[in-house]
Amino acid sequence: MKNLQKIFLAAFFSLVIGSVIAQPTQIDKVIAVVGDNIILHSEVEAQFQQMIAQNQGTVDPDMRCVIFDNLLLERLFLAQAMLDSVTTTPEEVDAELDRRIKYFISVFSSKEKLEEYYGKSIIELKDDFKNDIEKQLLSDKMKGKAFAGLKVSPAEVKEFFEKIPKDSVPYFNSELELGEIIMLPKVSEQEKELARKKLEGIRNDIIQGADFSVKAIQYSEDPGSYLDGGNLGIIERGELVPEFEAVAYKLKEGEMSDIVETPFGYHLIIVDEKRGDKLKVRHILIKPKVTRVDLAVVRDRMDSILHQLKVDSISWREAVNQYSDDEQSKSIGGMMTNPKNGTNFFEKADIDGTLIFSIDRMKVGEYSDVLPHTVQDRTGEQKQGYRIIWLKSESKPHPASLDQDYSKIQAAAKAEKQQKALEEWMKLHRGKNFVRIDESMKGCPQMSKWIVN
Repeated sequence: MKNLQKIFLAAFFSLVIGSVIAQPTQIDKVIAVVGDNIILHSEVEAQFQQMIAQNQGTVDPDMRCVIFDNLLLERLFLAQAMLDSVTTTPEEVDAELDRRIKYFISVFSSKEKLEEYYGKSIIELKDDFKNDIEKQLLSDKMKGKAFAGLKVSPAEVKEFFEKIPKDSVPYFNSELELGEIIMLPKVSEQEKELARKKLEGIRNDIIQGADFSVKAIQYSEDPGSYLDGGNLGIIERGELVPEFEAVAYKLKEGEMSDIVETPFGYHLIIVDEKRGDKLKVRHILIKPKVTRVDLAVVRDRMDSILHQLKVDSISWREAVNQYSDDEQSKSIGGMMTNPKNGTNFFEKADIDGTLIFSIDRMKVGEYSDVLPHTVQDRTGEQKQGYRIIWLKSESKPHPASLDQDYSKIQAAAKAEKQQKALEEWMKLHRGKNFVRIDESMKGCPQMSKWIVN
């Protein structure tokens, strides 16, 4: 498990840090040079092991060649970016570092566990990754520049489809297009006031001499810190929500804050130690509660919206824009996105079992009853609400056609055009950059396009 985590970290960052993933029994080696950039054997192996983990061991060994080919292309983009003076800003690098570090904090469940595992602080890990992240961003920018403005016209889509041999036209299973309106209860002002007053009482007790940590154990509603007396450990700028940090960084050592409101609820904060941009912090969190009355109000509103939709007094898009609390689906007209393929189309096997029973009874154009629905908000908390489902369309199993499957055929046509553009770009720039491939990798079938006689 420990070795797998090491490999996973390196593969995610698309780089290798010797002290992080190096195995004592394996000697690493350079297997390619592109411009001024090298590819290590361990980079290929890290990504290959990650694929094994994701696919439960069922990976063709030839995938190492595919990985190596992709790394060569990435390094060629980087080499050309350097020749073309493509640049990236420190802010872009820092933002990408923060995004990836936050991801791995979630993998390890806490910053402290991540630091303990690798024996390095977050700052040291960022320093290790910084140069490679900058290179990856430059490579991505060059790639975006190479494909800027690439589109396919309707005529190109038609031509692409007509070139497919009749016995090779794909067959699509029945698919559904689904929309949703999601509504979540809002915490009432009365509940907010109750939470605030409760925290005011706790604060007064602490001012009168009660122990902060004891009060945290008794009352704090932060499941990750209350048993440790509200201890959040050492924090750095950018790790916590802005509202919390804005207050914490102004406090003196040993000083307790007034009540602080964040998306999580209401906090008391005390700073135990200050080390430059690092703070050792404890807090007590009280969350305003959603009541059954709040849920009932949402249910009644959703019943009203459903009635308006059924009698056509409001359009679907108007209802989504006015009432839906789900920003992702709201931004695309209330349509649901299938996480398996990134489109708005679902095969029935892709739909959650509790939802498919409702949809099976619906005809195209109909709306579901108001259904209970649980979502995870940006604080990571599960919230209970309601939703209405709209069955926009349902196709029968069929061979692909331009009429029914234009968007899918368009995507395939664009992918083919991108591949051709990539091949042309490679031919144009391969000769401008030094490329050397180790003998151990020249047996890969993809190498013919890289090795120039």
